[in-house]
Amino acid sequence: MSTIEFRERKTLKLINVLSRKVPASEFMSQEKQIIMLDNWIKAKGYETQGPLIMYSTGITGVDAEGKPIIDSRIMMQLKNESVRLEIPYRFEKELRVENCLFARFNGDSEKFQFAVNKLTLFAYENDVELTGETYSVLIKQEEKSLLADVFMPVKGIVNKG
Repeated sequence: MSTIEFRERKTLKLINVLSRKVPASEFMSQEKQIIMLDNWIKAKGYETQGPLIMYSTGITGVDAEGKPIIDSRIMMQLKNESVRLEIPYRFEKELRVENCLFARFNGDSEKFQFAVNKLTLFAYENDVELTGETYSVLIKQEEKSLLADVFMPVKGIVNKG
C-alpha cells in the first residue's frame, strides 16, 4: 500500500551540490542525463553522498516551436568540497530551501505524481502560493517501488543558496 506523509514549513538543505540541466528535448527521458552525470562524477574521481535529486520548475514560457519551457535539473551531493567545473555542470557549496510543503512518498513508483498532486491540492485549498519549483529526493528506488521526499517552496520566503 502506498503512503504519503505531509508536513508544512520544512527546509531542504543540500551540501556540495553538483547539477546538470536536462535539455528540453530529453525532459521525458532523463535516464540518459542521470547516467551522464554519474559517469562524469566517476571519471573525475569524485564521490557522491546521499540520493539523486530531481529539480523542476513550472512552465516558464514557450520556445520558438510553441513547446513549453521547463527548467529541469538533476542533482547529486558530493563528498568533495571543491569541484573543477565543466559546461554544462554547476556546483553550489550549499543549497538551502526554506518554508516548503513536504511529502514523503512510499509506494508504487508509477503513482509518485500523487505526492506532488497532494502538495498542489493543499496549496490550492489553503490559499498557499507556491514558487513553482519542485525538488524530488529519490531516497530508495526498486523495481516498482519508490521512497522519495518532495519539497515545494512557498512564495514570499527568501531561499538561501
